[in-house]
Amino acid sequence: MLLTLLAAATQPTIFYDGFEAGNLDLWGDLRAANIRIVETNPFAGEKCAEYTAPPGRESGGHAVRWFMPGYDEIYVSFAVKFAHDFDQGNHMHMCWVGGNRTDNRYSSLGKAGIKPNGTDFFVTVIEPNRERGAAEAPGTLTFYSYWPDMQAAPDGKHWGNTLASNPKIQVPKEKWVVMTMWMKLNTPGIANGEKAFWMDGKLGGHWKNIRFRDSDILRLNSFALDLYIHNSTRTNRVWFDEVKISTKKLE
Repeated sequence: MLLTLLAAATQPTIFYDGFEAGNLDLWGDLRAANIRIVETNPFAGEKCAEYTAPPGRESGGHAVRWFMPGYDEIYVSFAVKFAHDFDQGNHMHMCWVGGNRTDNRYSSLGKAGIKPNGTDFFVTVIEPNRERGAAEAPGTLTFYSYWPDMQAAPDGKHWGNTLASNPKIQVPKEKWVVMTMWMKLNTPGIANGEKAFWMDGKLGGHWKNIRFRDSDILRLNSFALDLYIHNSTRTNRVWFDEVKISTKKLE
């Protein structure tokens, strides 16, 4: 038994869900009214998760997987497909990695407009960005991030800072793509953290010298599979499949 536990502890895989069980039992903090498991054209296997954002404000679906107390380096990948008529307007958020306090797994939630102080939280979201209408929907791939050295907005609040793909990567409609995030935390108090993202294996951006935290009370310990549209003027749909979280690079 001891050898089995030690072997499990050294495995790189933290989490996997291909939705073949037909439910969301592996996820928590669910706002699942607009989420269902379907068998229509999955990326792999026989099922995938369909998220719907009906017309209205703050529309979409939300599911979180925690892996407490957490890690200092993780890779996250998932397959995603946007409907042929998807158009979020100006603003949306998608899937995010949360850095929570090891004594409070909710410490990164509800922090919109707040600048992290190095001991409370950090968040990195991977999402398409319409660039205020300059990019075709759903947009170009970006990180939307909260960290202690982020910049304030003109209103004085600290809304997430956008880190754009360079060169820009346009996210397609009606096609499955695989998005991958990598985050490596800094030594507490030293700006030596890193993060990067890819789409279908193409590097979109790699940022270095980041100070995510000033204490090891913060670790990488949650992932949210999200669709959040600020003001959905139509019914928007997104499909997710093959969610993988690992301590090693995902192939």
